[in-house]
Amino acid sequence: MSDSIDKALLEERQRLRVMAQGFREAQILLTCVELGVFEALREGPATAAVVAQRAGADPRGMELLLNAAAALELLDKFADQFSNRPLVAASLTPGAPGTIARSIQLQAAFYRRWGRLAEAVRTGQRPEEDRRDEQAGDWARNFVYGLYDSARPVAPLIAGALDLPDDRPLRVIDVGGCHAAYSLALAERHPRLTATVFELPAVVPHAREIIARAGLAERVTVQEGDFQREGLGSGYDVALVFGVLNGEPPAGRPALIRKVYDCLEPGGRIVLRDFVLDDDRAGPPEAAIFALQMLLATESGGLDTRGDWTNWLAAAGFAPPQSVALPDAIGGTLTIATKS
Repeated sequence: MSDSIDKALLEERQRLRVMAQGFREAQILLTCVELGVFEALREGPATAAVVAQRAGADPRGMELLLNAAAALELLDKFADQFSNRPLVAASLTPGAPGTIARSIQLQAAFYRRWGRLAEAVRTGQRPEEDRRDEQAGDWARNFVYGLYDSARPVAPLIAGALDLPDDRPLRVIDVGGCHAAYSLALAERHPRLTATVFELPAVVPHAREIIARAGLAERVTVQEGDFQREGLGSGYDVALVFGVLNGEPPAGRPALIRKVYDCLEPGGRIVLRDFVLDDDRAGPPEAAIFALQMLLATESGGLDTRGDWTNWLAAAGFAPPQSVALPDAIGGTLTIATKS
C-alpha cells in the first residue's frame, strides 16, 4: 500500500511540475516568432550563427534557442544546420498563405497579462498595465490582424456548416465582427449574400482594409457603432455573434441577444459561437481557463453556460436553439435559434 501511495504521489508531483513549467515551451515558441526565426530559415538550412546575424541576436543565445526549438519539433537539425519543418513554417512564417504568425504574436501580449493573474484575482479587476497595453498606437491593428489570422483558415468551414440557402438574397449582420473573416467566407460561398460588420470605431479601418484586400467591398461593408449604446438596425436574415458575449458584462449579454432579435426579420436566425461553460462552471478546461482571460482582458466580461444562452434566447422571443456540430478540424458547435 505504501509503495502504491508513494508512486501515486510522485506521479501527481510530476504532473504539477509539468503544469508549472509549461511557460517555458510557450516562451520558446513566442520568442522564435518574435525574433523571426522561421523567416530567417525561409530560404533553407542555416547555422545558428547565420540565423543570429539575420535576427540581430547573440550567436550563443540563438544556438540555445534553436536547439530547444528542435527538441520541441518546431525546427529540424542536421549536423550544425537548422531548417524549417514544412507545416510549422507554413503556420508561423509571416506572409505565408494561412499563416498564424500574427496570432502567435498576439499571444505574447496575453502571456504578459497572465503574469499579472494573481493581482487580478486579488482585486477582482483587470490590472492597470493591461489597460496601458491597449493604449499603444498599434494595439488595435495588431489585435484585429492577430484574430484574423486565427479565423481565416476556419471561416470557410464554419460558412459551410451554416448551410445557408442560395435561392434568395440574404442580409447578414456580423455583430462585433472585428476582422470580417466570417462575413467574407459567407460572401464567397453565397453570391447573393451581403453582410454588414458592426464594429467600434477603432476597429473599422482595419476591417475595411481586410475586406478591400479580399475584393468584396461591394458586398461586405462595415458600420461603425457601439451596440452597448445603440441598436443594430433592422431587416437582417442572419446575425453572427461570434466571440462577443464573453466581453460583455453580465447584464449586457442577454441585452445584446434582445437587440439581435430586434434587428432580425421574422424567421431570421441568430448564430452564437463562443466558449461555453459546463453547468458547474468548472469545465471544460479550455472554457474555464478562457474565463480567467476575460478577467485579465475586460472590465466585467465572462463566460456562461448553455442553459444561460437557452434562457436568454427564450426570453428575447427566439424558438428553442439547435446545435450544429462543426468539423473535427475546428471542434465545438454553433448554437442557432430562429426568431419566432
